[in-house]
Amino acid sequence: MKRRNDGDARRQELCDAAIELLAQDGARGLTHLRVDRRVGVADGSTSFYFSTRAALLRAVTNRVVAQDIADFEAAMAAMKAAGDRAATLLSTLAEQAVRTAVEPDRSRARARFELMMMAQSDPELASVFDDLMDRFTAIGEEAVARLQPAGAPPDAALVKEQAFAMITFLGGFLFRLANGIAGSTSARQLEGYLRAVIAGVAAEHARDIH
Repeated sequence: MKRRNDGDARRQELCDAAIELLAQDGARGLTHLRVDRRVGVADGSTSFYFSTRAALLRAVTNRVVAQDIADFEAAMAAMKAAGDRAATLLSTLAEQAVRTAVEPDRSRARARFELMMMAQSDPELASVFDDLMDRFTAIGEEAVARLQPAGAPPDAALVKEQAFAMITFLGGFLFRLANGIAGSTSARQLEGYLRAVIAGVAAEHARDIH
C-alpha cells in the first residue's frame, strides 16, 4: 500500500511541475526531461510514470480538472452552509475567480488555457473539458437561478441565457487575470460586473418578449 501511495504522490508531483512548465513556456516547453529537471528527480522518471507525451498531457489535464472541480464543490458547499443567502454562490465564484491573479491559481489557469487549445485536436482531452464545462454551467445556472425575483418560478430559458453570458464574461476575465492584463479587481467589483451582466440579459430578454 505504501508503495502505491508513494507512486501516486510522485505522479501528482510530476503533474504539478508540468502545470508550472505549461504556464511558464506553453505547450512547446513541456517535455519529460524538463519535468524531471523541474522536480529534481533522475532523468527518465517522468517517462517511467507517463510513457508518452499524450499520457503526460492526459494526466496533467486530469490534475487541473480535479483541482477545478474541488473549487466548484467548495463553492457549492459554501452556498449550502449559508442557507437562503442568494448572493453566496455568486460571491464565492467571484472570490475564487480573483485568486487567478496569484499563485498557484494563476499557473493552473494558464496551463488550463494551454490544454484547452490542445484539446481542439485531441478528443480525449476535449471530453475531460466538456465534463468540466458541464459542471461549471450547472453551477452558473444555480447562481443565476438564486437571483431571480421571488414569487414566480424561474424562467428556464432566461436562466440559461444569463448563465451563458455570465460564464462567457467570466471566462474572458479569467484569461485576462491569468495573463496579468486585468488590472486590480476585487471580488466585490467582479461580483458587481457579474450582476450587471445578469441584469442586462434580463432586460434584453424582457424587450424580446414584448
